[in-house]
Amino acid sequence: MKVLNISYSDLFGGAAKSAYKIHKAINLIDGEFKSKMFVIKKISKDPNIMTFDNNFIKLIFKLKNYIGIIINKIDNNKNPTSYNIFNSPLVEIINNSKFDIINLHWINAETLSLSDIRKIKKPYMITLHDMWWICGTEHYLNHNDKKWIRGKFKNKFSNFNFSKKKTLKPKAIICPSKWLSNIATKSLLYKTSRVFHIPYPVNQKIFYPKIINSIKDLKLKRNEKIKIFFGVFGDANDARKGIDLLIKSLNLINENLFELIIASKNFFTKKTKFKIINLDYIKTEKKLSAVYNLCDIVVLTSRLDNLPNIAIEAQSCGKPLIGYNVGGISDIIKDNDNGYLIEPFKIKYFAQKLEYLIKNKKKREEFSKNALMFARNKWAYKKIKKDYKKLLLELF
Repeated sequence: MKVLNISYSDLFGGAAKSAYKIHKAINLIDGEFKSKMFVIKKISKDPNIMTFDNNFIKLIFKLKNYIGIIINKIDNNKNPTSYNIFNSPLVEIINNSKFDIINLHWINAETLSLSDIRKIKKPYMITLHDMWWICGTEHYLNHNDKKWIRGKFKNKFSNFNFSKKKTLKPKAIICPSKWLSNIATKSLLYKTSRVFHIPYPVNQKIFYPKIINSIKDLKLKRNEKIKIFFGVFGDANDARKGIDLLIKSLNLINENLFELIIASKNFFTKKTKFKIINLDYIKTEKKLSAVYNLCDIVVLTSRLDNLPNIAIEAQSCGKPLIGYNVGGISDIIKDNDNGYLIEPFKIKYFAQKLEYLIKNKKKREEFSKNALMFARNKWAYKKIKKDYKKLLLELF
C-alpha cells in the first residue's frame, strides 16, 4: 500500500514536523506499506520527500501566500487564518500518481485550494493538526468558542470556506489528540465521518533522559537556579501560546529560585524581575533534546493547543510538565502524576503549583519517573506504527 502525505513543509513548523513523523511511522510498518511526502517547502534531505524543482512555481506559491496575508488584513479576523483559494498544480500530480491513498495534513499557505481537494480522484484522508479542517478559515478559535458545531461564523470568508468544506468526502479523519477527535465527531462537517484518534510519535532514541550540565554554543550551564523551559516555533508573543499568562504567574514567585529559558523565532524583550535566557528556535532534534535535559520543568501556557511536540518530546526526556487543561494537553499531563494540569486560566494557582514544584526536588523526581513511563507507553514509534497499520488495513 502506497501512501502519499501532502503537507506545506516537512520540518517548517510543528504541524510539518508532525506530518513528517507520521510519514516515517508508516514506513516502519512491516509488509507492503510505503510512504512518501510531497511538500512545497522542503527542509530535510530525506529522498522520500518530493517537492517542485521549478523555481518559478515556487515563486508563484510565495506570491499566493502573500496575497492570503493581505486578504487576512482585509478580513480582520482576530484568529489565525488560511483561505486556500488559489488552484495548485499539485492536484494533477496527485491524480497522475500511483499512490493508493492520500493523507492531507497542514495544506495551508495555498498548498491546495478547497476546489483542488474536490478534484482529487484518489481516496484521501485528513489529519487534523489544528482546528482549520472543522472551521471556516480559522486554525484555532478562542477557548470555549464552539462555532464549529453549527458552522455559523461572523465573517463571509469563513462562511464561504465552511460551505465548500461541506462538499469534501474524506475516507477518514485522523486526530492526534482526544480533544480534536471529540470535537470532530461533534462538528457539522464530520459528525458522520469515520474519525480515528492516533497520537504523534516521538523518536525516543533521541528524546530520552540524559545528564546535560552545559551546552557551550548556547551558553547554558546548570547552576543553583531551577531552569524552566518555554518554547514555540514562531513568535514568543503569540497570544495563543500564552506567554503573558506565564509571566504573570512567574511574577508571583521568588525570582531568586529560577530562570526562564525561552526558545522561539524572536527574542522576548519585555522587562521582568526574573532572569530570562532567550534562545533562537532550535532546529535540530539532538540539540533540542539536550536543552530539555538541561532544564528542570517545562511549562505549557497555551490558551488552546492540539498535541504540542514540545510537550511530548520533553516528557520523553522525563521532564515534569505543568500546563492549562485546554485542548489536547490533558492527553499529555496526568494531574499530580507526571505534572500539574491547571484549570484555565487560574494564574495564581498555576504559580502556586509551579513554585511547589520548583522547591520540591522529590516531587520533581517522582513526576520525572512517571513522565518517562507515560511517554514510553504513549508516544513510541512502535505503538504509533501499529495504530497506522490497523487504520490502513481497516480502510482497505
